[in-house]
Amino acid sequence: MKIIDKEEVRIAEEQTPEGKKKKMLSKIGAFVFFAVLFIVFYFLDHNHVFSGEPYPIRVENITVIPGETTVQEILQAGYDLSDRDHGEWMNDVGGFYYSEVIDPAVEADPNSYYNLILVKEGTAYASITIYNSEEWKSKSLPECRVSKIEVAAFHKGSDQATVLDIPLTEVTKEAISDYLGAEPEVSETRCVWKKGKYSLALNSDDSTSGRMIISEYVLN
Repeated sequence: MKIIDKEEVRIAEEQTPEGKKKKMLSKIGAFVFFAVLFIVFYFLDHNHVFSGEPYPIRVENITVIPGETTVQEILQAGYDLSDRDHGEWMNDVGGFYYSEVIDPAVEADPNSYYNLILVKEGTAYASITIYNSEEWKSKSLPECRVSKIEVAAFHKGSDQATVLDIPLTEVTKEAISDYLGAEPEVSETRCVWKKGKYSLALNSDDSTSGRMIISEYVLN
């Protein structure tokens, strides 16, 4: 009885013209499958129907869109970034003064977030979080994007700040719900609207910070 080595038969068949053609078509099919899969995931990740839409917040002369606005745009609008630790309480102005700002030439570490203060002439206009989404590559600060912005009643110019074109002074759960056509998740002191990678939170008034709006883009 002749023993047949199936592996040798398979290798021999692959060396024939038909075998080579079949192998090539198999590789092309696999490539096309993964290419289509990539396109589908990319579409789902970037299509607002699935990933949601950002909630823009305007602060004085700049509209900050989490996930889109870059630090470069913030700098061009005349603002600087400062660290929370640089804030010094000033009794005469009833708030914090930031005498030190971050050098735009510094680089952000790969896959990192930084919680900072948006300042102009030492005065805080908002709290923001910036991020570098690169897994292995550092980025210069201007290349980083904003992932979150928080504007509270105590911030400079908050009486002129808006979210979804609604002035902060007029922002209520009902006003935002009517604008978005959606009800929020409600806790004792906060209302949160979520869709995909984006969220908008409204903190109710309290003795510490007053009304606060928080717009965020979640990278992962």
